[in-house]
Amino acid sequence: MIELPDPLDQAPTRDLLHHYVDERILNRAMMKRALQLSGFTPTAQAWVRFFNLSLLVLGAGLAVCGVYFFFAFNWANMHRFAKLGLVEGALVISTVAALWYGLERIQGKILLMVSACLVGALMALFGQIYQTGADAYTLFLNWALVITGLAIAGNFAPLWLLWWGLCNLTIVLYYDQTGNFRQTNDLFALLIFNGLSFALVEGLRQRKLAWLQTNWLHRVLGLGLLWVLVLISFNFGDRFFSYGSNELNPARVILYLLAIVVLASMTTYHYFVRFDGLLALASLGTIWFFVDRWLFEWLSYDSGATFLLAGMIILGQTVGSILWVRQRQQLLGGHA
Repeated sequence: MIELPDPLDQAPTRDLLHHYVDERILNRAMMKRALQLSGFTPTAQAWVRFFNLSLLVLGAGLAVCGVYFFFAFNWANMHRFAKLGLVEGALVISTVAALWYGLERIQGKILLMVSACLVGALMALFGQIYQTGADAYTLFLNWALVITGLAIAGNFAPLWLLWWGLCNLTIVLYYDQTGNFRQTNDLFALLIFNGLSFALVEGLRQRKLAWLQTNWLHRVLGLGLLWVLVLISFNFGDRFFSYGSNELNPARVILYLLAIVVLASMTTYHYFVRFDGLLALASLGTIWFFVDRWLFEWLSYDSGATFLLAGMIILGQTVGSILWVRQRQQLLGGHA
């Protein structure tokens, strides 16, 4: 028997407050006050903080873009020492400013993010001035290695997301240059890296680290992991349906089975253990992709009825998944 939570013990949600209005427990004036007390209606101070942060992020982003485009436009007219000096000067200024503000403040964290971006600009600039013939993936690998210390010091989710993206790009470019892109080895590497990254962030979130309590970081990592699972399914199905079982070496089969295990674990975890509506729905969508990859290959495409049937199947899967996740969300009091 499922034990429902006591509504009085649940945090208020918009859906719950609107339900009280519909049941005439609250009137419109009380509803407005309840939204203010619950934090759903931002105060004037909240709007000021929002605009300050938005303008700070926008200014930092434009400054970094300005550095990149400045060198792109004036490349032929500048001496190499001037190019290096300007980027190094900007890097030093942003780093010193971050330390001056303090890495515990949002201004310091954003300036540290600017420094991390300028590290990449400096490495790319050095590689263009002094041509060494190094592979492209080494730029992103070295960039990720250098900013690892900045990410650890900053405890800033966007900075760690930059590091995560650089590592993924390194893996993709490495196997692309070695001629093994979208083969077994690179998909194994992507699955292991993204799986460990997601598991580590999810585990640290359980320890209530303040800078990891934001919902967007683990969702981005989770969606990245699901995208890798989609690539594995597509690769396995393409090999099987195009060349037959002769192309299914043991490593490819193991990778596919491992992807199924990871997908089942993610779906179970985000639906039953620690509910997350977005990742639960995305996991269900990935499951249907795995199923439909086989189902649609076995259907005949000789008639329009087949396409109609396929569309109805996808529609039914989508509606069913949304209703299932919505039911769980309502059971937990409307929390995503």
